Amino acid sequence: MRIGMGFFLLGWLLLPSSGTAQKSARPDTLPRSVARKDTLPRLTPAQRDSIRFTNLRTKMKKRNWTGSLYDLLFRYPYNTNAQNQEVSKIEENPFKVYSGRIIRNIYVKRLDVFGPSIYDTTRVASNWFERLGNRLHHDTREQTIRRSLLLFKEGEEVNPDVLKDNERVLRQTPILHDARIFVLPVANYSHVVDILVVTQDLWSLIPDGSASGPQNFNFAVEQKNVRGMAHAWKTGIAYKGDAPYQPLEFFSRYSLPYIGRSLTTTQLYLDYLRDKKQVGARLQKDFITPEIKYAGAFEVSLVQENKFVFVNPNSDTTVRARLRYGFQDAWFGRAFKLGFRDQKLNSRTRLILAARTSGYGYLQRSNLPAGAENLFPGLRVYLGSIGYSNRNYERDVLIYGFGRTEDVPVGFLASLTWGKEKSDIGLRTYSSLRLAHGTYLGNKKGGYLYALTSVSGYLEHGHIQQGTFNIEANYFSPLMTHRRSSFRHFVTFKYTAGINRFQYEYLTLNNNDGIPGVSSNFLRGTNRAIMNLQSVFFSPFQMFGFRTAFVGFIDLGLLSFDNSHLFSNIYQGYGIGFRFRNENLTFNTFQVRLGYYPNFPGITNRLRIEGSGESVLRMPDFRVEAPDRVDLFRTSR
Repeated sequence: MRIGMGFFLLGWLLLPSSGTAQKSARPDTLPRSVARKDTLPRLTPAQRDSIRFTNLRTKMKKRNWTGSLYDLLFRYPYNTNAQNQEVSKIEENPFKVYSGRIIRNIYVKRLDVFGPSIYDTTRVASNWFERLGNRLHHDTREQTIRRSLLLFKEGEEVNPDVLKDNERVLRQTPILHDARIFVLPVANYSHVVDILVVTQDLWSLIPDGSASGPQNFNFAVEQKNVRGMAHAWKTGIAYKGDAPYQPLEFFSRYSLPYIGRSLTTTQLYLDYLRDKKQVGARLQKDFITPEIKYAGAFEVSLVQENKFVFVNPNSDTTVRARLRYGFQDAWFGRAFKLGFRDQKLNSRTRLILAARTSGYGYLQRSNLPAGAENLFPGLRVYLGSIGYSNRNYERDVLIYGFGRTEDVPVGFLASLTWGKEKSDIGLRTYSSLRLAHGTYLGNKKGGYLYALTSVSGYLEHGHIQQGTFNIEANYFSPLMTHRRSSFRHFVTFKYTAGINRFQYEYLTLNNNDGIPGVSSNFLRGTNRAIMNLQSVFFSPFQMFGFRTAFVGFIDLGLLSFDNSHLFSNIYQGYGIGFRFRNENLTFNTFQVRLGYYPNFPGITNRLRIEGSGESVLRMPDFRVEAPDRVDLFRTSR
């Protein structure tokens, strides 16, 4: 009976409802200024293409099967006229003209998951796959949006910064694909406005798993929007019968959304994995918008894990160390306005003071190689930070997404962190300095550039210990178009140098640490330089709502220890690939890469093809977060 009730509860929480939730009764069309599609007196190349594809559509629609094929392959999700007009122009803040007016009514319009878009709400689902998805999905409840996701309410004055930041907060929530806020003037009442909030959910139910037989399988399911309440629950199991220890694995985590309008989240988690077991909880609020005065977090957990530690830096041999410890973490921050006379500078700039304490209390440390004890000390850290943050956001498309609105951070960040670490190896002083800047070049005509530099380490008897010097630069070009296709170029450069690092600490070039697609335990060092170049071609074609982008890449890496020359060998990777994604789903982007790696040690197959799921990348922000220790080094495989 208990098992039956358990499965009933699991099904009720995870499965979408059998029909869509009731939509808002307010207007189903956006303001004409947003929804209209301008026509030009002369045909552009894109318009000529449109005529060609319209003729193709007419021909293919004459038969049912060719008409269905057309609906599957063609949608032109990128850069419609309305979208171009909205996101390509430089805008100070579209809500400024309504500043100080009173909000009379707030209307919430929720779009179907498949079919329409924020920029074209008149679209409808074009095939049975999309129509079925819309019927099965449970929309986010209107009350959830009003109570937890809107930072303003009826009767308040319009604050342009709050509205613009609220748009970004809506788009960054894991349950929404896209969102826009519109101010609607009220006829004959110049001091009053209505607010229209348009949201489009992501498909929230995500199954995952694989099996090669009854002795080797895994299964997981994630519901990012439980019953339309914006709660998230992910749970899964895995079984490997021939595992030398613990064949069965299990994990579960439950997240609650923002509490009221506080932007505070809660997460509970339980992991029973082969190499890590933990149970814990976390309460967190960040400086998501400049208007937030107070932020902080509290976390507590009990952890048991196995670490595969290298026996010595020049060997591929590892030992399995066993660690068991309790972890506690708490921080609190306060943001202050600086009183600049320039209103724009004053509204987007903050001085932030924060303090943090965290600690590891080890209950067990066994099977560590001689000299590796310093890598896992029992410790208590006390940190304080002061930060200067100026940040704004500009809308753009086709950067890391496949057509959704992306908020690009523009601004400057400077932060200084200082504190004490009391551990088994003594009392040490830690400090770090971080500087970051990001901006569009030449009013977006020159692309976007982000630069970061940081230096950090411990001070021990007047000398730097476990120090890190890091420089990063990220650039992407303006969006270039040819007919109905678009493309961008991306350049990333990173340089990291270790200063008096411990014996078993190292940098690597493996996968996301440097060059995707390769993994070699022989690639270790204390100094590293990486350059990644990519050209991404966004295709106009789609199938079942999945959109494709083709990629060409060149990856170059340098790696050395302190006693060798950094430029002794340039590790290289060249290749092509494609990415496959439906922005309305919460699945990771599926990527296939064909790469050639001519000189990586320990790799016999120089030509490699691989498929993987890639999470959506986000650009670095310029907000001050919890005081933390910067460390890019690894201690185990």
